[in-house]
Amino acid sequence: MKRFITVVLVAGALAGVSRPAGAAMQLDAWRGHISIGYTLPLIDALAPGGSMSAGVGVDYPLAPAWRVGPAVSLNMLGSSQVTRGSITASLDYGIFEGALLFTHVNANGPIARWSVGPGVASPNIDLSVGAGGAGFSDLTVGGIRPELAADATLLMSRRMPIVAVGLELGARVVPVPSRATWVLLSARFGVHF
Repeated sequence: MKRFITVVLVAGALAGVSRPAGAAMQLDAWRGHISIGYTLPLIDALAPGGSMSAGVGVDYPLAPAWRVGPAVSLNMLGSSQVTRGSITASLDYGIFEGALLFTHVNANGPIARWSVGPGVASPNIDLSVGAGGAGFSDLTVGGIRPELAADATLLMSRRMPIVAVGLELGARVVPVPSRATWVLLSARFGVHF
């Protein structure tokens, strides 16, 4: 985990110093986006069918076709139930994550923007049970984990006088030790400004 955090910090530092010498950071060059939609978790047989997802992010130009910046999202993935013996427990899935995304802005084609980068995530499975909760404690998940993030924005106008809207498709891969790797697929309506 320490190596992963070091890689994220070094990537951020390189992004910050990649401007030409003497070039000041321009406030009007920053762009932002906000999105809302649906995320499907591909985790294990107990995972729910997915639910609401929302994200925000900003980015700054590195070169004419390249941008870099942080993005965060909250995914409330839903609940499922599991029964052991005569006791039934509810499992509530969710994940909060953030990534440093390197974005390529395409001049033409169906994909207007694609992004990839490292991040950190907090996958969470909360347990809700009336009695006998100790019998289900092996199903809970918590903590901070590394992630790999990727996004693609489709159907978005290349001209952006003020705002542009598009369909944002995303994937997140989060390794969870002693459990299945969390793979999240999302489809969100995005507004870029």
